[in-house]
Amino acid sequence: MRSIELVLDDPSDAAVRTLWQTLVAAELPSLGHSGTNDPHVTLAAGESLPVPTGFDTALPAEFRVAGVLLFPAGPGRHVLGLGVVVDEPLARFHQAVHRAAPGSLDPAAPGRWAPHVTLARRIRDVDLPAALRALTAEGPLPEVLTVGGLRHWDGQAKVVTHLP
Repeated sequence: MRSIELVLDDPSDAAVRTLWQTLVAAELPSLGHSGTNDPHVTLAAGESLPVPTGFDTALPAEFRVAGVLLFPAGPGRHVLGLGVVVDEPLARFHQAVHRAAPGSLDPAAPGRWAPHVTLARRIRDVDLPAALRALTAEGPLPEVLTVGGLRHWDGQAKVVTHLP
């Protein structure tokens, strides 16, 4: 699988990693258990997604967090994430990515996309209340996350290409 992802600046990256570690400390599923993940928002994903050479729209500077988001991940399990508000700059850039790098799977297509920053995969339904308590125990969730860049990830070759 290949993907094009917005990555976060250092303070926003650290804020998400703190949330990951909060879940780890609560003995809950978390992307903090893996040393290879970076906080990001996937813009496009597909088996043959090319590395784009440029975009006709500016990279958004930041995005607003909409709150906690859940996706089904099998019986009794969910993906837990921070939902992202699709404002005009983000929607324009998302469409530009799809013009520059065709071949994305349908769930990432404009009009079907649910942008998010993943906190945990396959968390059990019975653990969701504990996860929400842990995530909000130290204060509110981040309201805004700042974009630090853009990358293309080739999961088969394990190659990251930073994009201008």
